Amino acid sequence: MVPVLDTIWSNNTICKAPSPIHFKTGDKVVQVAQRQTTPGKPLPISIHGNVQYDFLYRSFIDTPYSQKDYQQHTVRTNLTITVRDQYPIRLNTALRLSNSPWFTNFFDVGAQFDQSTYLNHAKQALLEKASRKLMALPDLDQLQQQIRDQADKINALKKKFKSPDPNQQVIKDREMELFRLDKGSAETQLADLSLPSGLDGFDRIVLNKGKAALTDNEKLQQIQREANRRQQTIDSLEAAVRQLQGKYDSLQHSVGSRLSKLRQQVNKAKSLQELNQIGESNELPDESTGFKKFLTNIKSIGVGRTMINYSELTAWNVALTGGHIEYNKNIYAAVAVGKIDYGFRDFFNKNTRQNGQQLAMVRFGVGDIDRKALIFSVFSGRKYSYGSVVSDSVNNYVNVMGYALEAILKKDNNTGASVEVAKTTIPMSGSFKENNGLNSLVNFSDQSNLAISLKGQTVIQPTDTRLSGFFRKSGEHFQSFSLFSYNTDQTAWMIKADQSLFKNRIGIVASLRRNDFTNPFTEKTFKTSTVFKSFQVTIRVPKYPVLSVGYYPGSQLYIIDKDRIRENAYYVMNASLMHQYKAGSVRMLSSLLYNRYASKGTDTGFIAYSGTNYMAAQSVILPKLQLQGLYMFTDQEQMQYNTMELSGDWTVLQTIRVGAGAKYNKILEGAGYWGGRGQLTLTLKAIGMLQFQYDKSYLPTIYQTLFPVEMGRVTWTKFF
Repeated sequence: MVPVLDTIWSNNTICKAPSPIHFKTGDKVVQVAQRQTTPGKPLPISIHGNVQYDFLYRSFIDTPYSQKDYQQHTVRTNLTITVRDQYPIRLNTALRLSNSPWFTNFFDVGAQFDQSTYLNHAKQALLEKASRKLMALPDLDQLQQQIRDQADKINALKKKFKSPDPNQQVIKDREMELFRLDKGSAETQLADLSLPSGLDGFDRIVLNKGKAALTDNEKLQQIQREANRRQQTIDSLEAAVRQLQGKYDSLQHSVGSRLSKLRQQVNKAKSLQELNQIGESNELPDESTGFKKFLTNIKSIGVGRTMINYSELTAWNVALTGGHIEYNKNIYAAVAVGKIDYGFRDFFNKNTRQNGQQLAMVRFGVGDIDRKALIFSVFSGRKYSYGSVVSDSVNNYVNVMGYALEAILKKDNNTGASVEVAKTTIPMSGSFKENNGLNSLVNFSDQSNLAISLKGQTVIQPTDTRLSGFFRKSGEHFQSFSLFSYNTDQTAWMIKADQSLFKNRIGIVASLRRNDFTNPFTEKTFKTSTVFKSFQVTIRVPKYPVLSVGYYPGSQLYIIDKDRIRENAYYVMNASLMHQYKAGSVRMLSSLLYNRYASKGTDTGFIAYSGTNYMAAQSVILPKLQLQGLYMFTDQEQMQYNTMELSGDWTVLQTIRVGAGAKYNKILEGAGYWGGRGQLTLTLKAIGMLQFQYDKSYLPTIYQTLFPVEMGRVTWTKFF
């Protein structure tokens, strides 16, 4: 706004566009130019991220195998390396060492182009570009210059208001004229005034002052007329400035509205291609060329150990140690080559079944994979025929080759569908040439090595109902890098519904699924035709406790006979009632929980194959102190016991936090057992965060007693 006399005028800009600021000090409007920061020379490379070391000790493990004095060391680094302030790369490393006979000792390194950060940088650049363009419109510049010119005129005119009172100024000028000369010069000056003779010096001065006073009155009238004229000019200029500022504010508001609308579109963009379309529709075309333009169309690129997820019937959730690249602009292309594993290396590493697996895959198509596309895939490699016996021979592998055609159609992020058909070679351990294995790829009358997959999701807007599901049918000889069971004609499906009611105060999620447990190593204790059901209801009413009730299946692995792995499925029912509130100025959290899990004793080797837990907890949260109290009753098939716990965490200093607690377990009509916990956290700028933890708890046994388990942990984390 522009000041009228005592108000402040400033030119507020959008998105940090440089512009001068005018403001008033006293009676003067001052113009100060905003400092424009000139971007410095980009750094060749900058590194940010964190490194973490973790040591874990457990005196005893019982699931999914038994071991005493388990120890594990883990070192992880997560780095973001930015090249020339433009190209972000994520570098992750992981090292794990343990004394377990089942867990793998490994060191992984993976690097990927950080498309998410690159997209955020592109969004910010587009908004700044739009701001510069809109704020540099000729009309805005012209109005801004006119306002500056008028403000300068006002400043010049108002500067004269700083002069002394006109009467005082006239007297001062006359006195200086009369007394600035020495005595001799003064007499000469008085003689020249042509006054009557015979008057002494004093009379001369008085008469002369009387004569000068008449001239001064005339001067005062002239000064007043000039001041009035100058004030009228100032008033006119200020009225003109207000009118110009009104036009400027209106135009600037229009620019701000356009930028606000553009910002909403930009924030919703999920890809660089979508962002470029937004820019072009707003006359802000992408001006990048060469390598930057190529990166704009990259979906993913990585080397080392990274995860790839291509399609349901080719390769999904596969850990690739090698390289991959995925490109999409009108055409779609992807290549992946390397050794593979499936992320479930634990329990199966002391043999060589994970070593030597490999994948080579090429995908090509047309369209936008995030909207509408048709993609053809060819894949080949070698994988082990996973079974339930851990000690399988290293030679128990199969060669895999196949192709797939996938059609993708998406309306937006909430609505879309895909259909995929794939055909592969039949399982064989020898070479394709020796077994004429490639013939099965073109034998279309044989559907035993054929598979089909359908996936979809949508939102019913009037009721805000979210639906999703999939269907997969595969022949007994079909194989890929996503499925593991051979010689089985499989049918798997899942449907899920998510419904909100009463302005999101009630949420309901329900699903049905069949044959969706796909761990390749396990013997199933359930029929593959079993339909698993799950649902969850959550009720949130402001100022009242939150109620949540859920019923869903669970799955547990365990090892039998030292080399066989079994997967047990069971149902879990949970209910919780939680309330956050204040007692005076103290924050409180009260909780009630109910948990029930059930399976058949003939289906599992666990002692506690069925049981119910009841728990009540109370937390008192102060600025530097948190207190927790807990009571739990456990009712299992062969034993019932109570657990009581009291603990607290205190922030001693900004850099020191300590915690301690005591637990008491009491078996009904049996013995009592004491446990507890302790924790110390140091947060120091020089070394990072260092945390020490100790916990002693108990596990039930077949002898109706509790077995002590101690756990210790040391964690160091440093951000930079």
